[in-house]
Amino acid sequence: MTSKRRYSVLSVLLAGFIGTSVFGVGLSLYVGLGTAYENTRNLWVMLADLDLTSVQRTMHERLNEVDERSDWVAEQVSNGTLDPSFQYGWTNAMRALAAADMDVMAYGLVTGERQFIGFNPEDMSEIRRTLPADDMLFSELAQIRGPVTNRTGFPRWDPFFNRTVMTSWVPLFYDGHYLGTFIQYLSLSNLSESLLRGREDLPGTPFVLIGGNRVMAHPDLRDWGENTANKLINGADIARSPIPLPTIHDIGDPVLANLGKSENIKLDPHDERHNTGLKLSGLDHNDRYHLIVTRQVMNAPISPVIIGMYFDEELFDDEWDRLVLASVLGGGVFILAVIVAIVMSKQFTKPIRRFAAAARAFEDDDIASADVPQLQGSSIREYDDAARSFNHMMTAVHDRERITSLFGKFVPQSIAKKLLASGTDSGVLPPQQSEATVLFIDIVGFTSMCEALDPNQIIAMLNDYFDCATQIIESHGGIITQFQGDAILAVYNVFDDLSHHADAALDSAIALQKEVASRTFEGLEIKVRCGVNTGSMVAGNVGAKARLSFTVHGDAVNTASRLEQENKVLGTHILISESTRNLLENPMRVSKAGDVLLRGRHSKTELFTVPSENQTKSDS
Repeated sequence: MTSKRRYSVLSVLLAGFIGTSVFGVGLSLYVGLGTAYENTRNLWVMLADLDLTSVQRTMHERLNEVDERSDWVAEQVSNGTLDPSFQYGWTNAMRALAAADMDVMAYGLVTGERQFIGFNPEDMSEIRRTLPADDMLFSELAQIRGPVTNRTGFPRWDPFFNRTVMTSWVPLFYDGHYLGTFIQYLSLSNLSESLLRGREDLPGTPFVLIGGNRVMAHPDLRDWGENTANKLINGADIARSPIPLPTIHDIGDPVLANLGKSENIKLDPHDERHNTGLKLSGLDHNDRYHLIVTRQVMNAPISPVIIGMYFDEELFDDEWDRLVLASVLGGGVFILAVIVAIVMSKQFTKPIRRFAAAARAFEDDDIASADVPQLQGSSIREYDDAARSFNHMMTAVHDRERITSLFGKFVPQSIAKKLLASGTDSGVLPPQQSEATVLFIDIVGFTSMCEALDPNQIIAMLNDYFDCATQIIESHGGIITQFQGDAILAVYNVFDDLSHHADAALDSAIALQKEVASRTFEGLEIKVRCGVNTGSMVAGNVGAKARLSFTVHGDAVNTASRLEQENKVLGTHILISESTRNLLENPMRVSKAGDVLLRGRHSKTELFTVPSENQTKSDS
């Protein structure tokens, strides 16, 4: 087990891993510019986030101003301060509204004849137009339902204004009478212009979507309105009808048209933008990659609005090339590190695997009879020392288990372990008084069997029977203290705490009766009688100093033996005392067998047995 030269596991590991780490770190520093791709992407995502936040804030401010204006007009009419039928007062009020900075194209009153009479806030010129029937739906419903808060119409391309508009409606009531509808036309074309303003020389294409696939703002929206939308106009009446906004497939932008095919890019969970609704995605289209940054505005007065911006792959080409190079070199380093790690691990894990194989012997209950595994020495100092210590330990454990196994053949296993764990050589356990349950078992007609059979056959039968009974008793937590000829004395709740010891003893008796009735022992059929009693008893070592035995003493033990004998009189196989019955979890599982005057008693004792289906009638 000695080796010519030994090395410290620390020195070997440090030499190997420091060498590979220095090489890997140096190579990583050489290709570290690959992080520029991530930094560039984060930079433009941050700028896009700022732009989207600005657009979102502008939209909210403009819509809030429109809502406040609608609420003010409705409140003035409801209070009687403003009367739409009083043209002079109404006109003056509209002119007063124009004095404020109004970001609307037109505002005014809709009458019941589908007539809009309003003003252009820039020069206060009067605007008159006949509204399409679908634009009157809100006004007509308002007459039926009564006063409601202002409503925002779905954005559309309005040929009358030749731009994208969004309308805000509020019905006007005074004293329960409908007087008209106050309407404001908000231009959304300026929204596209504001998205582009200041970004002429910057990468990225901004957009605003509504309704999932309708384009509300985009650099090409004005061209669509001037070309495609105007082609849909056919006659003056049609020219006054609104045209739905173009879909992402109509605007002529291939990135928007394939927006649904983009793949999500997860944000860093610690990124502050993670909870702002910001979403990153990537799209491969026509062999080109696009980074898409979007944010969904859920609290808009119209259907959820998506504002976004996308970037072409040219923005990331240089960084991508560096990243590819870094990936190739990093992959080479990784492969080399894996190869080195595999070679080193095979060498260094051999002793560990031997340790594991030897340690598995601890899981074997028959370690006392198995060969003691011996570990080989190692060139690694720590492994070699551990192997030596392990071999000594295994030898000691093997000897201890062998002693326990041999000792357990003559005393109960639990008692043998307690004696070995006591730390003394006296072999004496302190006497212990406890309330326990005793199971006394005897073979029916054993004396006649001894007279009729060969002694060797009797011994073989007894060993087979005792082995069966021992397994049943110990599986229920019992301890066999004595084999007296053909009789067995077992106790429950002595030294080993057993909360339901009465049930355990009765279950052992029932299980043994069933096992005996279903098989033979060395070709012989036998029957047994069982007596079960619970009471106070003393357990401990009895005998000479040089030779001791573990047993129990007390009237409860004698009573169990007498109950076994009373089976002859009552024709049963199992008898239990009243004290045992009272401790059963379910006392109804036993029935009364009779009142018997036991030997040494002055009064009769009430005895119980299990129902007939659980036992076999005994022979006398």
